[in-house]
Amino acid sequence: MADVVNLKTLVEGAKISTTAGATVEIVENPKDGVWVFGKYVINPDDPSLVGTEDMFFAADIVEVLT
Repeated sequence: MADVVNLKTLVEGAKISTTAGATVEIVENPKDGVWVFGKYVINPDDPSLVGTEDMFFAADIVEVLT
């Protein structure tokens, strides 16, 4: 079982990996512990999303990379 990522501690600029295998850089964190805004750095399933922003829920996040 994977460790739970505490979204309240994520800072802007941190990189995370998602359940879809993407790498995302945090661009905004409302610090509610439920979701964050991030920018795709790597998205193997859809490279056209690289550079775009989306919101990511806690269940989408596998681990903190940096």
